[in-house]
Amino acid sequence: MGFTGSVAGGRALFDLAAARPDPIPFYGELGSVNPVVVTPAAAAARPDTLISGFVGSFTLGNGQFCTKPGLLFLPQGHGWEERLATAVAAVPAAPMLGPWICAGFAEARDRLAAAPGVRLLAGDLAPHPGDGTTLTAPALFATTAAELAANPALADEAFGPAALIVEYGSEAELERVLAALPGSLTATLHADADTEAATARRLLTLLGGKAGRIVWGGWPTGVAVAWATQHGGPWPAATPSTHTSVGVTAMRRFQRPVSFQDLPDELLPEALRDANPWRLARRVDGVPVAPEAATTAGAR
Repeated sequence: MGFTGSVAGGRALFDLAAARPDPIPFYGELGSVNPVVVTPAAAAARPDTLISGFVGSFTLGNGQFCTKPGLLFLPQGHGWEERLATAVAAVPAAPMLGPWICAGFAEARDRLAAAPGVRLLAGDLAPHPGDGTTLTAPALFATTAAELAANPALADEAFGPAALIVEYGSEAELERVLAALPGSLTATLHADADTEAATARRLLTLLGGKAGRIVWGGWPTGVAVAWATQHGGPWPAATPSTHTSVGVTAMRRFQRPVSFQDLPDELLPEALRDANPWRLARRVDGVPVAPEAATTAGAR
């Protein structure tokens, strides 16, 4: 079974799958906060590009992407407040997938707005008439790394057009709060590879323990469907962190290996026969073997 959705709903289905008389594999993708870290050098070098990229990413599809960057870590004194507010205000209210999604988002957003130590930087928390109950405007909040460390629930996902700025005072404080985050599908780092190489290495190592895909200098809402795709991560981003739910190798979730011992060649599946009629790249005793020429009759 494959599932994408909330942590609560996914965990309930995960438990049901495991409790069956014959348990079945459950491949769940249970929400994600997708932290983005901006170092002091990057914040100073390209604020306008980072602001427009972040706002465009967290509001893409009205925030209804599992790869939405929900947390943006900025150094204290970044001075981006006014430009962030202007960029968010320029994004119009848009419909959500349905009334139930809209209601769930409003509840999570309003809970964040009411949390101690959180302030509203930009956005409109009022419901918007004109599209039933689904028209929703983006909202951007801010807090400090100390507040997030004291109240980890601030990092809970709000599925929709909301994000939280987390301001950190030092690299040590940043690393402490990142280490306490739950697993995520993605983690993004904006840094200067020349002047901050040592810092970047430490942060990339830390983020690699928290996410299935590490993004350098970009935004996580761009997903290439390819052989190298990894769309999963540590719990709760995915129930088994070794699998991807997007990309070519996603098919492996629904395949079960079978080995054949001591069978005569003519009784093996065609793909496994010595003549290799399907012309597959494969290994023999662990050694890669180039595909052999196939007969016309046996070619696939």
